[in-house]
Amino acid sequence: MPLFPRAAKRQIVARPVLLHGTLRSMLQFPFFVSIDFDGTVTETDITDAVIRAFAAHGWEEAEQLWESGQIGSRECLIQQVDLLRAPLPRILEYVRGGYAVDASFGSFVGFLREQRIPFGIVSDGFQVLIETLLAKAGLQGIPVYANQLVASEQEGHLRALFPYAKRGCPAGACKCVIASDVGKDMPIIHIGDGRSDFCLAEQAAYVFSKGRLTRHCHVRGLSHTPFSGFKTIEGVLRGFLHDLHPLPTGGRDESSPALWNVNHPRLKAGACENRPGVDQP
Repeated sequence: MPLFPRAAKRQIVARPVLLHGTLRSMLQFPFFVSIDFDGTVTETDITDAVIRAFAAHGWEEAEQLWESGQIGSRECLIQQVDLLRAPLPRILEYVRGGYAVDASFGSFVGFLREQRIPFGIVSDGFQVLIETLLAKAGLQGIPVYANQLVASEQEGHLRALFPYAKRGCPAGACKCVIASDVGKDMPIIHIGDGRSDFCLAEQAAYVFSKGRLTRHCHVRGLSHTPFSGFKTIEGVLRGFLHDLHPLPTGGRDESSPALWNVNHPRLKAGACENRPGVDQP
């Protein structure tokens, strides 16, 4: 089902002169901003950094299986976390001392709150690592939806838990289901950088992208804006909210006045299209 009624879609395509009026009418109901964390809010993938720093030999094999599509991220994380050889406090100390969020992220969060735009961090990484860096930056009260990293009953070992896993989806945290549930079926604007964002990008109304996600959006013809910092995103959204101009079409035909990925179905729990992988409950 399209994000917007067919009549609205025809109006945008056939009568672009009415585009600004369409924007005003769309803002009568809000959108939800879904924000990836590793490599998006941070320059470095924090989960990967922790695995490289503290995992015993063997984590590379799991990584290769994931990269080749033979296992999903959930199975990959299970295997890699099982190889971690440091207590959680030591890992958090390492993260706190060596990494930080994007310098412009705090201002972006302030902008979303000022405009009363619902948002949340939706990550296939670990909540405790994310919250450690948010606290370091003095950012409080940001909703975080991610996997769990906890102490195991076996002394000296850690365990990965997946409260947002979905049967049939190989990811640790099924971003499509999270965004649908938290966003209450509002149109989704997604911000991300990598492979874990591909599925949600296919379902989102608009995408702000880095790295591999930019290439994916270009190949798939998804409306997107590449970014290097959150000031870029804030600037585009401010213009959108003030009805100054439509969101850029990014990788799509620049001559097209289409504003959203209107051909994609409304995001809902059953819309996850992650590639097949190891299916765990």
